[in-house]
This record gives sequence, C-alpha cells and structure tokens, in this order.
Amino acid sequence: MTGLGDTVLMPKPGQETAHLWIIVTAPEAGSGQAVMVNLTTQRPHSDTTVVLNAGDHPFVRHPTVVNFSDARFVDVRQLEQGIRAGYFTAQATCTARVLQRIQAGVLTSQFTPTKIKTYCRTATL
Repeated sequence: MTGLGDTVLMPKPGQETAHLWIIVTAPEAGSGQAVMVNLTTQRPHSDTTVVLNAGDHPFVRHPTVVNFSDARFVDVRQLEQGIRAGYFTAQATCTARVLQRIQAGVLTSQFTPTKIKTYCRTATL
C-alpha cells in the first residue's frame, strides 16, 4: 500500500522525464486521496523552501528542491495500480526528518497552490 512518506518515480503528466514524487499526507480511508509533491534539480530560479542534498534520500545525488508549485492530489489506489502495471517505480520511503521538512514546506512555500495548503492544514500528516 502506498502511504505517508512513500515515494514513486514517475513522469509528470504529459512529460517523459520521471521525477520522484512523495506522498506528504496520509491517504483518506474512503477515497484514497492524498497530497504528493515532486523533486527536481535545483536551478537558479528554483523555490528553495526545501532543498535536499545527497544523503537525504537515496534518489537524491545533488542539490534538489521540492517543487511545491506542482503539488497535487492523488488517488493512491490508482498510483498503486500504476506501480503494479510497471508504469511507475516505488522507491525508498522518506525518513521522518525529511518528510517533516517537506510537510512544513507545503505550508510555508509561497508557491504551494492554495487548495493544497488548505487541505494540508486539516489533513493527517
């Protein structure tokens, strides 16, 4: 089961390049809805609310940022189907420390969509 802190390597919709996505809220029992964010290489114009470095997660090999502007809702049941079908690849779960940094960033980044911030303020983190 895909849950809080789990990570999945998959492309953004409409793109071929895979990014690491992290589940940052516990999936809702009935709907399977959760919030996920993705990581991307740090660039000069990047949102640096949360910067990860090598050692923060096995997938991270250089300065990497959480792309809060692309935070989105996901039905984890569909995500699991994609993993089982081989479209996506499960990766190592985030440590509690890294997950907490990312969850705090969801609420503090000026780039997180309002609907995501609103949801995360009351969601199970």
